[in-house]
Amino acid sequence: MVNKKSSFIIAAIVSIFSLITVAYTSCSKPGKSANTCEGVVCQNNGFCHVDSLTGNPFCSCPTGYEGPNCGTVSVKKFIGQWDITQTVIGSDSLNFKGVVYKYTAFLEQTATPTTFFINNLSDNKYYNNIICTIDSSNSQHFYLDTISAYHMLYDHYSLLYGGGTIYNDDSIAAVFATRHLSPTSNWINDTFSFTLVLRH
Repeated sequence: MVNKKSSFIIAAIVSIFSLITVAYTSCSKPGKSANTCEGVVCQNNGFCHVDSLTGNPFCSCPTGYEGPNCGTVSVKKFIGQWDITQTVIGSDSLNFKGVVYKYTAFLEQTATPTTFFINNLSDNKYYNNIICTIDSSNSQHFYLDTISAYHMLYDHYSLLYGGGTIYNDDSIAAVFATRHLSPTSNWINDTFSFTLVLRH
């Protein structure tokens, strides 16, 4: 009787110990827990973090890349052929204010993932390679790199500043400021609003 009771107790202890061992092994096995970067692949030099609030892993992407695995080049959404409505909203010349231009411009990718070119600005085939840089904190926004103003200096026309935002409906709203020399040799400052619609 004693032997049976001892055997039962020993069997029960062994069973409990085995159950604890299996549970511990299952919980501590690499790749089984949601709060680990095990198995998460981040592209383009992105790296994995675990969210301190949710415990979920996510890829932190370098500027110029986005998406769940940093596989999307941020400027890609800007690239294409755009129909532009360009309106003079401010000018030193009263005769020029309110003038509207409609034309097509071409946004093209540069060699970097953070910039793109505007070509055919103001419907001028010589106003090309206008550099735009996406905002490092929000890739929906961009600003003009005014170093590209030198592309227009031959025409005494320069870009002072500007920027814009792309929206989910494939449209861009932007404001640029320019400076040009009038026929009377006076410098005139103009501000333009731009509405761009992607041509599909």
